[in-house]
Amino acid sequence: MALKVFQLLAVILMGVQLGVSYAHFMQMPGKLSLPLDCYILVQNQVISYKVKLSFIEIPSLISAGLATILIRRQRKSFWLTLVGLACMILMLIVWALFIQPLNQQIDNWTLLTAPTNWSTLRYQWHFYHLIRLGISFIGMAALTASLLFDKAKSRV
Repeated sequence: MALKVFQLLAVILMGVQLGVSYAHFMQMPGKLSLPLDCYILVQNQVISYKVKLSFIEIPSLISAGLATILIRRQRKSFWLTLVGLACMILMLIVWALFIQPLNQQIDNWTLLTAPTNWSTLRYQWHFYHLIRLGISFIGMAALTASLLFDKAKSRV
């Protein structure tokens, strides 16, 4: 029973992360066309998500990690769950190495202090979020597939 709970939590929480990544993707065309003053205003609202998202990403890592341990004897489901966990870790690495440093820069921008290459940095921020979207899609597919293999196995 614990395995099913952790699997379900991992899928649900990965789904939330996928949704957030997809929201960044959907905002991209509009945000890339904003002038600096509007971009600063909008982006500072987005950056305020970072604390709230830690309440999703940390439990998702824990639940996927526990599910991976508990399912280790079911080979197909184990590997799929491990791929999902690896995707979660990779998403966190992309955020820590690339997105968060950009967030820290953008958070301090004003019209007078924004760097001359602000539009390049804006593009990079969106690019790294697109990478996270791809990773989260793969992770969500793997975690969902691990549930399907379990169900198919239990019916036989």
